[in-house]
Amino acid sequence: MQWRQRLAGAAQQALQAGKLGGELARTIEHLLQPQLPWRMLLARYLTSHARDDYDYHRPSRREGDFILPRLHSHQMDLAVAIDTSGSIRDAELDDFIAEIDAIKGQVSARVTLLPCDARLSPDAPFRFEPWDPFRKPVRIGGGGGTSFLPVFEWLAAQDRSPDLLVYFTDANGVFPEREPPYPVIWLVKGRTAVPWGQRIQLN
Repeated sequence: MQWRQRLAGAAQQALQAGKLGGELARTIEHLLQPQLPWRMLLARYLTSHARDDYDYHRPSRREGDFILPRLHSHQMDLAVAIDTSGSIRDAELDDFIAEIDAIKGQVSARVTLLPCDARLSPDAPFRFEPWDPFRKPVRIGGGGGTSFLPVFEWLAAQDRSPDLLVYFTDANGVFPEREPPYPVIWLVKGRTAVPWGQRIQLN
């Protein structure tokens, strides 16, 4: 997927400089289109980051002097950030939240929701256990500029590395200079490239 990111970045620069013709722009746009719907891609990446562990403390059975491990599911620590700067429509946000709600039950995920424009929502974070319905809070704030820094700074301040961060945005904002030590998925509305992480096109 790195070639897609490089292509998107180069195409955006050329377009801004007026050096990208209409036909070539349409060809590049076609190449950058995902082959699968964003819901399927998001589900695939979320389930790929869920994992099973072996527990040696509670054996499933004994054979002589050997204790055999029992397989148990790991509860996924999922961080979800939402761009509330006004570039994401309510209907799109509702679709995204419904999709996360459907997937998180399948992978047993504890979700921390972080709405953010240029700063985190005053009421953030919002926490949801695997059995809780994942719903959009009544008050999430927003409407200002866009910076992705507050979300990553908050996670760093908690001394926390989630299993996965999913960020729903148009990607027009200030990115951290360094990639964090945990995987990041950008669900992007529009054609803006991201400097690192896995980009999924909202379609």
